[in-house]
Amino acid sequence: MPDWLNEVIGEDLITVYEGQDFTQDAVVWLREKPRTFRELRAEEIDWLRWMALNTPNQDVLVKLAQDRDFDVRMRVACNPLAPEQVLAKLADDSSVYVRRGVAQNNRTPASSLAKLSHDPDIVVRAQVFRNQAKPFPFSREI
Repeated sequence: MPDWLNEVIGEDLITVYEGQDFTQDAVVWLREKPRTFRELRAEEIDWLRWMALNTPNQDVLVKLAQDRDFDVRMRVACNPLAPEQVLAKLADDSSVYVRRGVAQNNRTPASSLAKLSHDPDIVVRAQVFRNQAKPFPFSREI
């Protein structure tokens, strides 16, 4: 498993959990002592999945995009703040659910959307079409 799992979860990430009703147990658990991503994953992977979808922290999203759990990667792909380079990498993911997440994300690079427009999965292709049909604050050429 990747080395990033051994990194300690910092105060900045714990703060992301605070104020979320269903994560109060997670906050208490994380504050008991310094915890690693590996410990969080083993304790309750749903907390890690929640983090993947909700964290604005770019470094954490880069790390979570490498997780072996496709649901964690899918939630990174759906995160509206996911870095473009992460989305480009996830566009090649073996999981159709991850590719679906990438296809619907407004931050997905045009080159990745072009590639996904030929995906064998019809839902991925439909998500690309819907994504291209949305109004964008910038031009997107494919």
